[in-house]
Amino acid sequence: MKTFEDLNFNTHKNTKKGISATMELTPNVFMSVIAGPGFYSTPGGIGSDDSKFKNKPSVKDFSSFEVGIIDENLPEDEQQFEVTGWMGRDEINTLISKHGK
Repeated sequence: MKTFEDLNFNTHKNTKKGISATMELTPNVFMSVIAGPGFYSTPGGIGSDDSKFKNKPSVKDFSSFEVGIIDENLPEDEQQFEVTGWMGRDEINTLISKHGK
């Protein structure tokens, strides 16, 4: 079974001060996990001062994350991310086990 530790984090494509990772939970069901300034993470949050963040942070720099899940098996007009903020590693593991195989 996959866990948080299986997520491969990279620098977020929109900010060098954030991180992102994706995981396919089941065929065409994807989880996105992000953290950094402007995201629902710790540290982070909307309106956060990004000058306090270093470039190319590590996953170890964050204690909670913004998580989105999308089911691309649905018709295109019904697809949307279910987004939850400030999720800890254990909560993300619960989501992975709930949606994954």
